[in-house]
Amino acid sequence: MSFNHRIIQVKNKLGKMNLDGLYVTNLTNVRYLTGFTGSAGSLLILENKNHFFTDGRYIEQSNEQIKNCTIHIVSSSHYAEIKNKNLLLKKQRIGIEGDFISVNLYDNIKAAMSDIQLEKIEDIIGVIAAVKDEHEIESLKTAIEITDKVFNLILPDLKIGAVEKEIAAKISYLFKMNGAEGDSYDSIIGSGYLGALPHARPTEKEFEKGDFVVMDFGALYNGYHADMTRTVVVGEATSRHKEIYSIVLESQLAGINYAKAGITGAALDQKCRKVTKKLFFCQTSVRSVASNLPTSKNFRNLK
Repeated sequence: MSFNHRIIQVKNKLGKMNLDGLYVTNLTNVRYLTGFTGSAGSLLILENKNHFFTDGRYIEQSNEQIKNCTIHIVSSSHYAEIKNKNLLLKKQRIGIEGDFISVNLYDNIKAAMSDIQLEKIEDIIGVIAAVKDEHEIESLKTAIEITDKVFNLILPDLKIGAVEKEIAAKISYLFKMNGAEGDSYDSIIGSGYLGALPHARPTEKEFEKGDFVVMDFGALYNGYHADMTRTVVVGEATSRHKEIYSIVLESQLAGINYAKAGITGAALDQKCRKVTKKLFFCQTSVRSVASNLPTSKNFRNLK
């Protein structure tokens, strides 16, 4: 992995846009370009030099992680430091991340750099990051492997009387115990009727016999996210459970087979819903049956 190579790619894009530099405030992008994992940092990329800004909490961490920038430890705003150190020339054209910056921050930067021409641009870093290198692919694989492992470890706990919040907490614990930084996002645990909520938040509800339980979770590893959704049934699966599950699986496979370049998301959605209309209940409850399940092997009986 080469952070220098990533910044060179950014500079190449800036050159094509006739920009003299880019001020990066989105922490995900800062990490992608420098390796910095702290909660406060910004980056100024110029043709001949790169500048990283953070505060006194991250002196040791930035010295350890940042190898491709001049480090500035500041007690005021980062953009004020840029002005005070005269890091930019008058009338230079500097890009800022229009997709991430708030109106308030934009106004403050503009006021502090009144003699600089600011240009709100699209997420060019995201375009570069969309093509993964070998290191990123390995990190993604590891995140997925941890997620798979934790799913199998949590299965024995998915039984009558289990509490949604407690299951979510144990998943987070197991992620860290197996090498992850933590959760990719807040886990979704929806049992019974709560599984019909597209993004159910774990509650104090206990699992009941016959509940379908929708689980949506993933491990975060080295800054890369896994995302898994699985559905299990508490107790013995009845013929009705299997019928509903099979319809949802059929719907997903229909969508997979229909998907190709040029197909819109709306068209794909309608293709899947034609199958789920076989169900007699509200289609929105389909998610409580099964979601993102590639094969029927994900169907589990839990006692």
